Amino acid sequence: MPNYGDPEYWEKRYEEQEGRTFDWLESYESLKPLIKESIDNKGKVLILGCGNAELGEDMYKDGFRDIENIDISEVVIGQMQTRCESMPEMHWKVMDVRDLKYPSNFFDIAIDKSTIDALLCGDNSYINVARMTKEVQRVLKVGGVYMAISYGVPDNRLDHFEWKHLHWNVSYVTLNEGTENPHYVYLCRKKEGADEICQANWKEVEENLNEEDEDDLKPDYDEDDDRNEDDNEEPEKNSE
Repeated sequence: MPNYGDPEYWEKRYEEQEGRTFDWLESYESLKPLIKESIDNKGKVLILGCGNAELGEDMYKDGFRDIENIDISEVVIGQMQTRCESMPEMHWKVMDVRDLKYPSNFFDIAIDKSTIDALLCGDNSYINVARMTKEVQRVLKVGGVYMAISYGVPDNRLDHFEWKHLHWNVSYVTLNEGTENPHYVYLCRKKEGADEICQANWKEVEENLNEEDEDDLKPDYDEDDDRNEDDNEEPEKNSE
């Protein structure tokens, strides 16, 4: 299985995929009802680990304008800036989801299409996901939504949205229910007082996760949960 948590893996992948696009797990069409329930098209949007997906483009075409796309890969950000140069109000930036360079209380929604899954495949996975959720909660406005689309079942994902530094209402929706390849959309709505709770509790969470042996922390995954890449991907598209 590829090391999806390794930035070098993504740099190489995107170099090889020059001129192509690829959407992990779900397209905008399948997510549109949930997105539009959360915000209107005047909302400020952050797409975490955007890759070479067409999500931002499709949202732009549907009337959203204030869209920030970020990815740790310089290669893919350069590719997507060129691809989307006709969409000047949408921005592309090289950035680490664990260290967001945005003000607090800034976005109405942060969309994560399997970035959490990628981090959980890498080293120091639990603390890295906790750092991402800390930053995502910080940059969301009160009432803003972190939407995480994942192949991970609730028993293996909900704990990551319930660490002591987080303060949001959590729900989830199952897509493709009853099929061999269901996906889960976790909706985390930031609550009043979240920033203060994070400030009070983050140090404890960070210390605990750094001290714990992750092999003891991680749940036992069935073989079906450790899926290969082809189970989660849709066919790649040419840019033409």
